[in-house]
Amino acid sequence: MLIVQSSIKNVYDNLAMEEVLLEQADACGPVFFLWQSDCAVVIGKNQNPWMECRLDLMEQEGVPLARRVSGGGTVYHDEGNLNYCVITNRTQYREAQAYELVFQALEKFGVQVATSGKSSLCVDGRKFSGNAFCFRKNRALHHGTLLVNTDLTRLNRYLGPMSGRIETHAVPSVPATVMNLGEGCRDITIGNLAGELSAAFETIYGDGSAAERWSEKDFSSGLFGPLLEKQNSNAWKYGATPRFEVGCNTGKLVVEGGMVMTAEGGVSESVEGRPFHEVAFSLLC
Repeated sequence: MLIVQSSIKNVYDNLAMEEVLLEQADACGPVFFLWQSDCAVVIGKNQNPWMECRLDLMEQEGVPLARRVSGGGTVYHDEGNLNYCVITNRTQYREAQAYELVFQALEKFGVQVATSGKSSLCVDGRKFSGNAFCFRKNRALHHGTLLVNTDLTRLNRYLGPMSGRIETHAVPSVPATVMNLGEGCRDITIGNLAGELSAAFETIYGDGSAAERWSEKDFSSGLFGPLLEKQNSNAWKYGATPRFEVGCNTGKLVVEGGMVMTAEGGVSESVEGRPFHEVAFSLLC
Protein backbone atom coordinates (compact mmCIF):
# COMPACT_ATOMS: atom_id res chain seq x y z
CA MET A 1 0.00 0.00 0.00
CA LEU A 2 1.36 3.38 -1.04
CA ILE A 3 0.32 6.98 -0.31
CA VAL A 4 1.84 9.70 -2.49
CA GLN A 5 1.43 13.43 -1.91
CA SER A 6 2.98 15.84 -4.38
CA SER A 7 4.07 19.35 -3.47
CA ILE A 8 4.60 20.30 -7.13
CA LYS A 9 1.93 22.60 -8.56
CA ASN A 10 2.60 21.92 -12.25
CA VAL A 11 -0.38 20.14 -13.80
CA TYR A 12 1.71 18.24 -16.36
CA ASP A 13 4.14 16.89 -13.76
CA ASN A 14 1.29 15.61 -11.63
CA LEU A 15 -0.60 13.98 -14.49
CA ALA A 16 2.64 12.27 -15.56
CA MET A 17 3.22 11.02 -11.99
CA GLU A 18 -0.32 9.70 -11.91
CA GLU A 19 0.29 7.70 -15.07
CA VAL A 20 3.58 6.34 -13.70
CA LEU A 21 1.69 5.08 -10.66
CA LEU A 22 -0.92 3.50 -12.92
CA GLU A 23 1.85 1.58 -14.70
CA GLN A 24 3.43 0.49 -11.41
CA ALA A 25 0.30 -0.34 -9.43
CA ASP A 26 0.96 -4.07 -9.37
CA ALA A 27 4.31 -3.61 -7.67
CA CYS A 28 3.02 -1.03 -5.15
CA GLY A 29 -0.33 -2.55 -4.17
CA PRO A 30 -3.23 -0.11 -3.71
CA VAL A 31 -2.04 3.44 -4.38
CA PHE A 32 -3.46 6.75 -3.17
CA PHE A 33 -2.22 9.96 -4.82
CA LEU A 34 -3.00 13.52 -3.70
CA TRP A 35 -2.02 16.65 -5.59
CA GLN A 36 -2.89 20.24 -6.48
CA SER A 37 -1.96 22.44 -9.40
CA ASP A 38 -1.78 26.07 -10.28
CA CYS A 39 -4.57 27.42 -12.48
CA ALA A 40 -5.20 25.02 -15.38
CA VAL A 41 -8.00 23.42 -17.40
CA VAL A 42 -7.95 19.63 -17.80
CA ILE A 43 -10.03 17.87 -20.44
CA GLY A 44 -10.96 14.19 -20.63
CA LYS A 45 -9.17 11.78 -22.96
CA ASN A 46 -11.99 11.79 -25.52
CA GLN A 47 -12.91 15.47 -25.53
CA ASN A 48 -12.58 18.37 -27.96
CA PRO A 49 -10.86 21.34 -26.28
CA TRP A 50 -12.50 23.90 -28.60
CA MET A 51 -15.91 22.67 -27.42
CA GLU A 52 -14.95 22.61 -23.75
CA CYS A 53 -12.94 25.71 -22.92
CA ARG A 54 -12.17 29.23 -24.08
CA LEU A 55 -8.67 28.57 -25.34
CA ASP A 56 -8.26 32.12 -26.65
CA LEU A 57 -8.91 33.59 -23.21
CA MET A 58 -6.72 30.96 -21.55
CA GLU A 59 -3.81 31.78 -23.85
CA GLN A 60 -4.16 35.50 -23.17
CA GLU A 61 -4.09 34.88 -19.42
CA GLY A 62 -1.43 32.16 -19.35
CA VAL A 63 -3.71 29.28 -18.31
CA PRO A 64 -2.43 25.89 -19.54
CA LEU A 65 -4.55 23.20 -21.16
CA ALA A 66 -3.97 19.56 -20.19
CA ARG A 67 -5.49 16.24 -21.26
CA ARG A 68 -5.74 13.31 -18.83
CA VAL A 69 -5.75 9.57 -19.58
CA SER A 70 -9.27 9.04 -18.22
CA GLY A 71 -12.63 9.85 -19.79
CA GLY A 72 -15.23 12.19 -18.31
CA GLY A 73 -15.69 15.93 -18.55
CA THR A 74 -13.58 19.06 -18.37
CA VAL A 75 -12.49 20.43 -14.99
CA TYR A 76 -10.85 23.58 -13.72
CA HIS A 77 -7.87 23.33 -11.36
CA ASP A 78 -6.25 25.80 -9.01
CA GLU A 79 -4.67 25.60 -5.57
CA GLY A 80 -8.12 25.54 -3.96
CA ASN A 81 -8.86 22.20 -5.61
CA LEU A 82 -7.52 18.91 -4.19
CA ASN A 83 -7.15 16.03 -6.63
CA TYR A 84 -7.33 12.49 -5.33
CA CYS A 85 -6.54 9.26 -7.14
CA VAL A 86 -7.01 5.60 -6.21
CA ILE A 87 -5.20 2.91 -8.23
CA THR A 88 -5.78 -0.79 -7.62
CA ASN A 89 -5.67 -4.13 -9.35
CA ARG A 90 -8.59 -4.19 -11.79
CA THR A 91 -10.18 -7.27 -10.20
CA GLN A 92 -10.17 -5.53 -6.82
CA TYR A 93 -11.53 -2.18 -7.99
CA ARG A 94 -14.96 -1.15 -6.71
CA GLU A 95 -16.30 2.27 -7.70
CA ALA A 96 -18.42 2.55 -4.54
CA GLN A 97 -15.36 1.82 -2.41
CA ALA A 98 -13.49 4.80 -3.86
CA TYR A 99 -16.46 7.07 -3.17
CA GLU A 100 -16.70 5.69 0.37
CA LEU A 101 -13.21 7.03 0.98
CA VAL A 102 -14.49 10.57 0.32
CA PHE A 103 -17.67 9.97 2.32
CA GLN A 104 -15.71 8.84 5.38
CA ALA A 105 -13.29 11.76 5.19
CA LEU A 106 -16.05 14.37 4.95
CA GLU A 107 -18.12 12.76 7.70
CA LYS A 108 -15.32 13.86 10.04
CA PHE A 109 -16.37 17.43 9.28
CA GLY A 110 -20.09 16.72 9.55
CA VAL A 111 -20.64 16.92 5.79
CA GLN A 112 -23.13 14.54 4.22
CA VAL A 113 -22.34 13.63 0.63
CA ALA A 114 -24.50 12.12 -2.13
CA THR A 115 -23.66 10.75 -5.55
CA SER A 116 -25.22 12.40 -8.58
CA GLY A 117 -25.39 11.36 -12.22
CA LYS A 118 -22.70 9.02 -13.48
CA SER A 119 -19.72 10.22 -11.48
CA SER A 120 -20.36 13.38 -9.47
CA LEU A 121 -20.43 13.99 -5.72
CA CYS A 122 -22.72 16.66 -4.29
CA VAL A 123 -23.77 18.41 -1.10
CA ASP A 124 -27.37 19.65 -1.06
CA GLY A 125 -27.62 19.15 -4.81
CA ARG A 126 -24.51 21.15 -5.69
CA LYS A 127 -21.49 19.45 -7.20
CA PHE A 128 -18.05 19.63 -5.54
CA SER A 129 -16.41 16.60 -7.16
CA GLY A 130 -16.23 15.17 -10.66
CA ASN A 131 -14.75 11.69 -11.09
CA ALA A 132 -13.32 9.75 -14.02
CA PHE A 133 -11.79 6.33 -14.66
CA CYS A 134 -9.08 4.61 -16.66
CA PHE A 135 -8.65 0.86 -17.09
CA ARG A 136 -5.32 -0.33 -18.45
CA LYS A 137 -4.44 -4.01 -18.71
CA ASN A 138 -5.05 -5.37 -15.20
CA ARG A 139 -5.09 -1.98 -13.46
CA ALA A 140 -7.84 0.48 -12.59
CA LEU A 141 -7.51 4.21 -11.90
CA HIS A 142 -10.28 6.23 -10.21
CA HIS A 143 -9.63 9.93 -9.70
CA GLY A 144 -11.57 13.06 -8.93
CA THR A 145 -11.49 16.74 -8.06
CA LEU A 146 -12.48 18.11 -4.66
CA LEU A 147 -13.39 21.80 -4.71
CA VAL A 148 -12.40 23.23 -1.33
CA ASN A 149 -11.87 26.95 -1.96
CA THR A 150 -11.48 27.17 -5.72
CA ASP A 151 -11.96 30.45 -7.57
CA LEU A 152 -15.37 29.71 -9.07
CA THR A 153 -15.38 32.97 -11.03
CA ARG A 154 -12.34 31.82 -12.98
CA LEU A 155 -13.84 28.33 -13.33
CA ASN A 156 -16.90 29.78 -15.07
CA ARG A 157 -14.71 32.18 -17.04
CA TYR A 158 -12.68 29.46 -18.77
CA LEU A 159 -15.15 26.60 -19.13
CA GLY A 160 -17.46 26.78 -22.13
CA PRO A 161 -17.26 26.36 -25.92
CA MET A 162 -14.98 28.50 -28.05
CA SER A 163 -17.18 27.69 -31.05
CA GLY A 164 -20.78 26.55 -31.30
CA ARG A 165 -20.30 25.28 -34.86
CA ILE A 166 -18.44 22.03 -34.16
CA GLU A 167 -19.82 18.65 -35.19
CA THR A 168 -18.16 15.69 -33.50
CA HIS A 169 -18.63 12.45 -31.60
CA ALA A 170 -16.28 13.68 -28.86
CA VAL A 171 -17.65 13.32 -25.33
CA PRO A 172 -19.25 16.60 -24.14
CA SER A 173 -19.13 17.82 -20.56
CA VAL A 174 -22.37 17.94 -18.56
CA PRO A 175 -22.93 21.38 -16.97
CA ALA A 176 -23.63 21.47 -13.23
CA THR A 177 -24.00 23.97 -10.41
CA VAL A 178 -20.81 23.75 -8.36
CA MET A 179 -19.78 24.69 -4.84
CA ASN A 180 -16.75 24.80 -2.58
CA LEU A 181 -16.69 22.51 0.44
CA GLY A 182 -15.31 25.43 2.44
CA GLU A 183 -18.60 27.31 1.96
CA GLY A 184 -20.52 25.01 4.27
CA CYS A 185 -17.72 24.11 6.65
CA ARG A 186 -14.88 26.52 7.32
CA ASP A 187 -13.01 23.77 9.17
CA ILE A 188 -12.29 22.07 5.84
CA THR A 189 -8.91 23.06 4.44
CA ILE A 190 -6.75 21.38 1.81
CA GLY A 191 -4.37 20.18 4.52
CA ASN A 192 -6.82 18.62 6.95
CA LEU A 193 -8.94 17.14 4.16
CA ALA A 194 -5.84 15.48 2.70
CA GLY A 195 -5.09 14.03 6.14
CA GLU A 196 -8.59 12.58 6.56
CA LEU A 197 -8.59 11.15 3.05
CA SER A 198 -5.26 9.42 3.66
CA ALA A 199 -6.55 7.96 6.93
CA ALA A 200 -9.72 6.72 5.22
CA PHE A 201 -7.62 5.14 2.46
CA GLU A 202 -5.58 3.18 5.00
CA THR A 203 -8.77 2.02 6.71
CA ILE A 204 -10.58 0.95 3.53
CA TYR A 205 -7.72 -0.40 1.44
CA GLY A 206 -5.16 -1.37 4.07
CA ASP A 207 -4.27 -4.69 5.64
CA GLY A 208 -3.39 -3.28 9.04
CA SER A 209 0.20 -2.38 8.18
CA ALA A 210 1.39 1.22 7.77
CA ALA A 211 1.36 2.60 4.26
CA GLU A 212 4.58 3.45 2.49
CA ARG A 213 4.80 7.19 1.77
CA TRP A 214 6.25 8.91 -1.29
CA SER A 215 6.66 12.45 -2.55
CA GLU A 216 7.53 13.66 -6.04
CA LYS A 217 11.22 13.10 -5.19
CA ASP A 218 10.67 9.33 -5.25
CA PHE A 219 9.87 9.16 -8.96
CA SER A 220 12.73 7.95 -11.16
CA SER A 221 13.30 9.63 -14.51
CA GLY A 222 12.98 6.38 -16.50
CA LEU A 223 9.21 6.22 -17.06
CA PHE A 224 8.39 9.70 -15.75
CA GLY A 225 10.41 11.56 -18.41
CA PRO A 226 8.60 10.23 -21.50
CA LEU A 227 5.18 10.59 -19.84
CA LEU A 228 5.94 14.19 -18.87
CA GLU A 229 7.02 14.88 -22.45
CA LYS A 230 3.72 13.45 -23.68
CA GLN A 231 1.69 15.60 -21.27
CA ASN A 232 3.43 18.76 -22.50
CA SER A 233 3.10 17.89 -26.18
CA ASN A 234 0.61 19.42 -28.60
CA ALA A 235 0.25 15.95 -30.13
CA TRP A 236 -1.45 14.83 -26.89
CA LYS A 237 -3.28 18.02 -25.90
CA TYR A 238 -4.67 18.75 -29.37
CA GLY A 239 -3.80 15.82 -31.65
CA ALA A 240 -5.68 13.27 -29.52
CA THR A 241 -8.96 15.11 -30.22
CA PRO A 242 -11.49 12.90 -32.04
CA ARG A 243 -12.26 13.85 -35.66
CA PHE A 244 -14.50 16.90 -36.01
CA GLU A 245 -15.91 19.42 -38.48
CA VAL A 246 -16.09 23.11 -37.69
CA GLY A 247 -17.88 25.92 -39.47
CA CYS A 248 -15.75 28.96 -40.27
CA ASN A 249 -17.35 32.02 -41.89
CA THR A 250 -19.32 30.50 -44.80
CA GLY A 251 -17.14 27.39 -45.07
CA LYS A 252 -16.12 24.31 -43.17
CA LEU A 253 -12.95 22.59 -41.99
CA VAL A 254 -12.47 18.87 -41.39
CA VAL A 255 -9.94 18.19 -38.60
CA GLU A 256 -8.48 14.78 -37.80
CA GLY A 257 -5.59 13.96 -35.50
CA GLY A 258 -5.37 17.66 -34.73
CA MET A 259 -4.59 18.48 -38.39
CA VAL A 260 -6.74 20.35 -40.91
CA MET A 261 -7.51 17.73 -43.55
CA THR A 262 -9.78 19.76 -45.84
CA ALA A 263 -11.03 23.35 -46.12
CA GLU A 264 -14.28 23.98 -47.98
CA GLY A 265 -16.65 26.80 -48.91
CA GLY A 266 -14.37 29.77 -49.18
CA VAL A 267 -11.98 28.95 -46.33
CA SER A 268 -8.41 29.38 -47.58
CA GLU A 269 -6.89 26.08 -48.67
CA SER A 270 -3.57 27.30 -47.22
CA VAL A 271 -4.67 25.98 -43.83
CA GLU A 272 -4.84 22.40 -45.13
CA GLY A 273 -2.13 20.19 -43.62
CA ARG A 274 -1.57 22.57 -40.72
CA PRO A 275 -2.24 21.87 -37.03
CA PHE A 276 -5.69 23.25 -36.24
CA HIS A 277 -4.54 24.82 -32.96
CA GLU A 278 -2.17 27.07 -34.97
CA VAL A 279 -4.97 28.53 -37.11
CA ALA A 280 -8.00 28.19 -34.82
CA PHE A 281 -7.77 31.61 -33.16
CA SER A 282 -7.68 33.54 -36.44
CA LEU A 283 -10.53 31.46 -37.89
CA LEU A 284 -12.85 31.23 -34.88
CA CYS A 285 -12.28 34.47 -32.98
